[in-house]
Amino acid sequence: MRICGFVLLLMWLVADAAADELLWQHLQVLSSDEMKGRETGSPGAELARNYIKQVFTELNLQTFDDSYEMPFTYHFVLGKLSGVNLLGWLPGKRYPGRYLVVSAHYDHLGSQGQRIFNGADDNASGVAVLLYLAAAMKAQPAEHSVIFLATDAEEKGLYGARAFVEASPVALATLMVNLNLDMLGQGDNRLLVGGSKRYPQLIGAVQASIDLAPLKLETGLEGLARGYRGHGWINYDRASDHAVFGQVGIPYLYLGVGEHRLYHTEWDEIERINRDYFTKAAETALIVLRQLDLLTIKSTPVESPD
Repeated sequence: MRICGFVLLLMWLVADAAADELLWQHLQVLSSDEMKGRETGSPGAELARNYIKQVFTELNLQTFDDSYEMPFTYHFVLGKLSGVNLLGWLPGKRYPGRYLVVSAHYDHLGSQGQRIFNGADDNASGVAVLLYLAAAMKAQPAEHSVIFLATDAEEKGLYGARAFVEASPVALATLMVNLNLDMLGQGDNRLLVGGSKRYPQLIGAVQASIDLAPLKLETGLEGLARGYRGHGWINYDRASDHAVFGQVGIPYLYLGVGEHRLYHTEWDEIERINRDYFTKAAETALIVLRQLDLLTIKSTPVESPD
């Protein structure tokens, strides 16, 4: 099964030479000055949503409730605020009633006067990879159904992910695993993965991905770590949307590069992203998703025909 899955992966990568170009285009658009930092509730965030919905539509992703949008409200310092998640999905070939959830937050910090926090790595990179994975899964469908979830208000406190699990369009028991993508653009030859220590049942997918990935896939993006530039300690188990899935009993893997010197600064720009590394990070994420799909088959009950 692993060999078959890898052959299909290579077929997609070779057949669609435009995939890498589209990946870079997604990053360019989402991290552009026009988006004004994509702060939740801002016109820039709406522009980002429109772009993501356009790609979802072009890929013909299916909707829940006839819309890609999932509006929600949350309580913040200034009172009750609003956000909008985006989600589309593709049916699985073998287990259409069981879902893998790929998540990436599209919101960032916005702007302060003339300073625009474009968030190329955090997290235009994750959303660009999410769109790349959606195209790959459209071309070569997974065994399980796959939900592609672009969350809002992550920077405010993971509110978009919380809204999703609280009002999931499918039963939480049918969500088999979450693959969370947050900051995949800054690195040299390695990509970090979290979750395998907490969820040993996922180690097989990680190990298989290590053998196949174009980047060095390293475990350890979990637990406490000292932050960059004196930010104190970071708990990577709670650092992004995967934490919410874990809190409701859904296992996850978290892909990212960890905190770095450009994190939450106006210098997190596309010019600082190494294109070759970013392409390999996307390819690595695709391998991880394929391996999660194959591994999850072993724990998925056979569905009775209607």
